[in-house]
Amino acid sequence: MDQRRMDADGGRVLRRGRRTSKLAVVVAVQNVLITACLAVTLYVCWDAQSRPEAPNFVDDVHIQFEPIAGISESGTLPLLQVKSSSMMSLDGDKIKVKCNGPYVFYMEVCYRTDAKEASGTLQLKVMGRESPVSSIHLNDPHEVCRGLQSIAYLRSKEEASLYLSCTGGFKIENATVGLNYMLGTRCEY
Repeated sequence: MDQRRMDADGGRVLRRGRRTSKLAVVVAVQNVLITACLAVTLYVCWDAQSRPEAPNFVDDVHIQFEPIAGISESGTLPLLQVKSSSMMSLDGDKIKVKCNGPYVFYMEVCYRTDAKEASGTLQLKVMGRESPVSSIHLNDPHEVCRGLQSIAYLRSKEEASLYLSCTGGFKIENATVGLNYMLGTRCEY
């Protein structure tokens, strides 16, 4: 046997050359993969930054009502603006619906009642229907601020309005109300 290839105990043959070359191949492959990942990452970042910005499409329909403050009598509430005229439009105090589907009717409202039995109800009414599509009851016996929501199904070509029905001693201090089409830009029905 060759003495140069024997270990200290004299029984094992060591082949350092093969083990070293395998380790070098593994390290080289790992470095190539890291370099490739880094190159792909840099390319994707560079490509994303060099593209012109796509226009922002609002994927919801939102109507804002005029700020409601100090209302203490029953009646239809005035509307302010609509952000998507493809799904809904405004005509005075009416919302003209252009798409069938579910809508979220929501609000943040602060109100107070001066009498124990005073109460109010905000209703989303549709012309031609006897009962309101959505009703939110406001009847806490003290000043309250809270967020409320309700889901309503509206049909194409319907006209809706927001109506406040209240008894004496009820007053809305401040409210923000909105209506969102839940199917985004889909108007297939």
